Amino acid sequence: MIATIHKSELHGKITICPSKSYEQRAWAIASLPNSEISISNCGKSADTIASKKITQKLMSFDTNDNTFDCGESALCARMFPPIIALRTDSFILDGHGTLQKRNIRHDLEFFEKYFSWTISGNGLPINISNAHIKPGNYKIDGSHTSQVITGLVFALSVLPANSTITVENPSSTGYIFLTIEIARQAGADITTEQKSNALEISIRGNTHYKASFNVEGDWSNAAFLIVAGLTNGEIGISGLNPLSQQPDSAIMNVLDICNSNYEWKGNSLFIRKSKNGSFQFDATDTPDLIPPLCALALNADGECKIYGATRLIGKESNRLDAIVTELGKLGAIIKTDGNCIITQPQKNIPSALLDSHNDHRIAMMLAILGLSSDGIRIEGCECVEKSYPDFFEVLKHLGARMAFEVV
Repeated sequence: MIATIHKSELHGKITICPSKSYEQRAWAIASLPNSEISISNCGKSADTIASKKITQKLMSFDTNDNTFDCGESALCARMFPPIIALRTDSFILDGHGTLQKRNIRHDLEFFEKYFSWTISGNGLPINISNAHIKPGNYKIDGSHTSQVITGLVFALSVLPANSTITVENPSSTGYIFLTIEIARQAGADITTEQKSNALEISIRGNTHYKASFNVEGDWSNAAFLIVAGLTNGEIGISGLNPLSQQPDSAIMNVLDICNSNYEWKGNSLFIRKSKNGSFQFDATDTPDLIPPLCALALNADGECKIYGATRLIGKESNRLDAIVTELGKLGAIIKTDGNCIITQPQKNIPSALLDSHNDHRIAMMLAILGLSSDGIRIEGCECVEKSYPDFFEVLKHLGARMAFEVV
């Protein structure tokens, strides 16, 4: 499907969708043995639905049906294996779409090293046997992803003895702390200590999880709408927690750097079109912010630098190449050394046919730029179903001029 977005002024107020990161972790806790968890304000993104289905399968587990479909969710594929191993020593990890192109096997090598799991297959589906998990003291390289650590924390917390995880070269530490905060809300006793270039996580065993989670609003997706308001109108976004542990709430730091026009009224954030100043921002721990920040950078009043771009390569697409390629089609002056994206402001955004690369965050970035354009057409726009199925409807509700065509 192709979405065409025309120059538009936005006005109105919306409620942001529930946080995908928060809800997927809540479902993981609900899937643990003997947990008593209820979850409200659930989302309808493809990733959260995949998490819910895996949880439901684990809660009524049948050893004759041991294939777990992660959809396109890398978090599911990295987080659930140690949790599944609490119930069975043999299972198949499957998925589809962009997830089949991601190196999940590499991420699971930790379990081969410490627990002697047998993992066959380089891409999904992956067959796993001799899967078990036991308490202990473990070291793990956190430079590539924090998502395996999330699953390990949850699984170790219900075992009959205490454990520690030493995360060396940690990245995306905000997501590790989000995991720990959600676990604590449900009764876990987990502490952390920073040690040189490592994060030590101490986990008390025998946790009996019990909680009612009300999923808070999604800062990752709100970031796109925040940029839309700053560049094209005046909008209100309700449902956000200003004190959230979600790492992508760091978008507010950029707004302060840019001297952007916003205010809080309770849990509603009001954004107004601003003369946005230039900025430099290190997004190493918040790589999902880079696409909306690139859209903001083109509308800034000077050169912008966004660091952490190496974290974009292994996403749903090679997100760094996708950004440089698609913004280049718009005539943007953009360059990268591999880790830093440098942009110049662009007064006029021409019409163009652009490719989403089947990546939800690339599609949303291009749509926001379309609001300032002579007419941007985005191929594969349906990929937003992964995280924000209502994204285009929300833009339309706020006044965006758009049309869709099936190809």
